[in-house]
Amino acid sequence: MQYRYNPDLPFIRDDWQGNPFKDGAYQYLQDPFFPEWKTIFKMVTTPNPQRREKKADRWRIPVRRSTEWMNERERDFIVWLGHATFVIQFGGVRYITDPVLHSMPMVPRIVFPPYPATEITNIDYILISHDHRDHCDKKTIKELLQVNPKAKILTALGMDRTVRSWIKDTPMQMAGWYQQFDTPSDEPQLTFLPTRHWSRRGLHDFNRVLWGAFLFEYQGTRHYFGGDSAYQWHFADTGARFPGIDVAMLAIGAYAPDYMMQGAHMNPEEAVTAWQELGANRMVPMHYGTYDLSNEPISEPLHRVRAAAANQGRGEDLMLSAINQVLYL
Repeated sequence: MQYRYNPDLPFIRDDWQGNPFKDGAYQYLQDPFFPEWKTIFKMVTTPNPQRREKKADRWRIPVRRSTEWMNERERDFIVWLGHATFVIQFGGVRYITDPVLHSMPMVPRIVFPPYPATEITNIDYILISHDHRDHCDKKTIKELLQVNPKAKILTALGMDRTVRSWIKDTPMQMAGWYQQFDTPSDEPQLTFLPTRHWSRRGLHDFNRVLWGAFLFEYQGTRHYFGGDSAYQWHFADTGARFPGIDVAMLAIGAYAPDYMMQGAHMNPEEAVTAWQELGANRMVPMHYGTYDLSNEPISEPLHRVRAAAANQGRGEDLMLSAINQVLYL
């Protein structure tokens, strides 16, 4: 067994030797997972028990038309652009996460921001949590780099095999779990942390790229972008290592059927439990309503996360967002 990490980046965990890597793939610490073709075949050939409800669900995420945040360089904010794409600004430093603003092959986008990627400027860092096509899009990344030529990429180990030909000489740092990226000391500090997921873009590249979450620390505040994840031990671990998280951006959609999705995605109730275990003050839901990736009706994640938060007495701390709505921090 190998243990992989970036030797140029520090660990924040003394007893961690790197991510286990064997036979060309990153390994799980527990509960090995593989998306079996027979399971995928079962999903696409078994009738969806919510088919009628799903077909009748015409709800769409609202879209705000304002561009008020684009020239804002002083205030801290979060802007959701759909799925797992956020523009985040702390201390005048601007990030974009998992940039995907187009339809995918055979998966049309349901809602769009009110402007193209080529109008998203002043980006300092592009953050990519893993290589799945709904989190890492060649066209969007290339468009962003056209108008943000000084942007740098912060991402997971192995991502160079996916994006290097797209980004040319754009600076890129790749981290393993529990490693802190090398950014200027007067900027927010970012740490790459565990999630429960997987990676693949082709037929023969399963888990050759790592996956994970990003934690931001700036002037005594902490914020968490969860990437894509099933519910597992890492939320409580992160909450214990990084107490006082303010906002957690967590995925709540693409969970049905559970025999297909549970190994990689959370349902809304699990996301609320993860929020609690992170110890975060507030939660911004994501990863729903933008693409049709699973069997649940499009509005169901929203209804269920509201109910789950209310059941925990956290309804007022749930920050539901429209597309392109500015959440000032």
